[in-house]
Amino acid sequence: MRVAQELIVGDPWRLGGYRLAGRLGAGALGVVYEGYDQGGGRVAVTVLHGHPGAGAPTEAAAARRVASSCTAGVLDADLDGPRPYIVSRYVEGPSLRRAGRVFGGDDLHGLAAAVATALTALHDAGVVHRDLTPDNVILGGDGPRVTGFGMAPGRVTSLTATGLRTRVPSYTAPEVFTGGAAGPAADVFAWGGIVLYAATGEDPFAAGSLGGVMHRILSLDPDLGSLPPLLRPLAAAALAKDPRARPAARDLLIALLSGTAAPRAGTGPGTAALPPMGTGPGTASSLGAGSDPGTAALLRAGTEVAARVRTACDDPGLGALAESAYAALGPADRERAPAVFLRLVAIAPDGQPVAREARVPAGSERVLRGFTGLVAHRGDEARLVHQALPYAWPRLGEWIEADRARLVARGRLARLRPLLPVALVVLALVLLAAGMILTGWIV
Repeated sequence: MRVAQELIVGDPWRLGGYRLAGRLGAGALGVVYEGYDQGGGRVAVTVLHGHPGAGAPTEAAAARRVASSCTAGVLDADLDGPRPYIVSRYVEGPSLRRAGRVFGGDDLHGLAAAVATALTALHDAGVVHRDLTPDNVILGGDGPRVTGFGMAPGRVTSLTATGLRTRVPSYTAPEVFTGGAAGPAADVFAWGGIVLYAATGEDPFAAGSLGGVMHRILSLDPDLGSLPPLLRPLAAAALAKDPRARPAARDLLIALLSGTAAPRAGTGPGTAALPPMGTGPGTASSLGAGSDPGTAALLRAGTEVAARVRTACDDPGLGALAESAYAALGPADRERAPAVFLRLVAIAPDGQPVAREARVPAGSERVLRGFTGLVAHRGDEARLVHQALPYAWPRLGEWIEADRARLVARGRLARLRPLLPVALVVLALVLLAAGMILTGWIV
């Protein structure tokens, strides 16, 4: 099961309209959290390290234009606040690194095509990933997807600008170590490393120190013997030391889909000469023989091949976990559950529910035990583990809204209560007058 780590001191629990449930990981750009929007939708929220700079709004807009093909699309961004963040689609499934499996055959081919498809979509939108590693390739139920992009469109970045504190240096292109620019060719280098990692389960160029990794990347070629004949020359071209000798992501994808040999290196930056389209493994019917397909057709074909990679996924959201726990309760405890949870939620001045620690009603022990992992308790004091639960669990949201309506009605009654004696006196006088009229006392 993919489980987010609990938030730590200093982590935000709310950003804009999103509630954060836990940490999913960290990368060069920032810390990635599991979050929920106000409708209970599950998202991934990346809180950036530092301020992204003056060009950030334009860059975020470019990231939103990236085709969803084999990527986790950017949904929202706030780059002007004290904690700039990017919101993207949540992809259910383990990362390539956490999957604990070695790929081969059609699955390895499909994974390579998925990442190449994602890079083609990114580069077509003018976006450079900069931090492509096995940690941000997620093995989703509909095929692998690339996450963790959004802050480098149309802009190249050197080692001095980004640093390597949180990056996995085995996937860093040689030109970045020597002070050069990390452009699209650096993403292609990372693609070659990821394909090799998927086939072996080991980071390429691994060494005991950063200096050792740098030496291997700058001076040595990795052993590609574990790759099948089609992928071996493609990975070798992608891992070329000279960025000008690497093929473009688009050319890699065409070669993968057509089953051709590797693109010939040395044809200039971002280009590669390709043989005629073939009919080898992975060929998509939407690509005509001998043709250079349009980008939309190419992305569709790459997504079709990627979707064949199936990964078992046990990645339920908070709402699913809570509903399962509720269903497992006995009838009496299900009746008791609303009173327990409503004690653990307060309404903030802005009208939003906020988790709080509170004393729960007597006899709630079985309810608390049933929600282990979602509710923490000691004695009769309890609290929600995740501030996001009121957003993520629709049933709790319904309880909160019903209680809010009850409180509103009670408040209205309370405001009318001081007028009740006056109303009774007026009613009594009206009844007395009516009686007098009826008995003839008043003519």
